[in-house]
Amino acid sequence: MSVTIRHIAHASHDYAMAVNLRRAVLRTPLGLDFTSAQLAAETTDTHLAAFEGEDLVATVVLSPYDDTTLKLRQMAVDDSQRGAGIGRHLLAAAEAFAKTQGKTRIILAARVTAQAFYTANGYVAEGEVFEEVTIPHITMCKTL
Repeated sequence: MSVTIRHIAHASHDYAMAVNLRRAVLRTPLGLDFTSAQLAAETTDTHLAAFEGEDLVATVVLSPYDDTTLKLRQMAVDDSQRGAGIGRHLLAAAEAFAKTQGKTRIILAARVTAQAFYTANGYVAEGEVFEEVTIPHITMCKTL
């Protein structure tokens, strides 16, 4: 079955599924959860999701950063789909969306454990490792 990527609306059923995936992959393993204020703040963000049939298998959030840059956040791929290229496909869709918005750069805070994935997709580390949500991260960026 092929994967399709589409925009999802904040507060929609698909958004709720995306939040559940993000929670399962990114927050629960760390003993964390989203606050209602964090989720409410995402109304101005762009939400993309990858679907296999009707099943949401990956998601990413794109936030305004500055006039030329979007910030990629909360990239999550269902554990059962890791290694299938879905993350790479979703990342390419996020970059294509950024270009349609006239953006020339994407910035992100990568978990150090995901740094190799982003490096393989053309992102470059900037600065020093820092702690965010209790684990090491590094700022990375890519010129589009």
